[in-house]
Amino acid sequence: MPERFLDDGDKADDYVKMIGGEFIRHGAQQTSRLITADAKFPGMAAMPADFAPIEEWYSLKNFAPDLHVLLVQDTAGMKGAEYQRPPYPSTWVRLHGKGRVFYTSLGHRDDIWNHPAVRSLLAGALNWSLRRVDADLTPNLAKVAPQANVLPAYEAPPPPKGAPAAKSAQK
Repeated sequence: MPERFLDDGDKADDYVKMIGGEFIRHGAQQTSRLITADAKFPGMAAMPADFAPIEEWYSLKNFAPDLHVLLVQDTAGMKGAEYQRPPYPSTWVRLHGKGRVFYTSLGHRDDIWNHPAVRSLLAGALNWSLRRVDADLTPNLAKVAPQANVLPAYEAPPPPKGAPAAKSAQK
């Protein structure tokens, strides 16, 4: 991901601040279950309780505390170091300034776009973001994914080209 979209504390990119979370990386496509955190949000009533599609799941971090989480990534049984962590948000809404923000990591495969529950979610989110409907946006991150900011213990990606390589400890 370009450096301009990375969170650097107070120097975080405006895009990262607006979205309310930051991409780490993704692993191979696989089946994983999504946990519904708010079935009352517009369009979420169609989301099955056992929704576990094949997808290219994003591992995310630096979640804003004011997120209203709609779907939580169930990491149990997922393959890949980036998923060896507690469950974390995969779909959420929030307010940013005078705007409404909707984010989902769904959408890498055609079958996802054609799934009735995903279409319902997207229609509800669009109607909400266009102010056609309202919803309760009480922040729920701490309740539905309390350890979301516990990061996976994986080897960091290599430094950008031209950056000095990390020195290894020698005995």
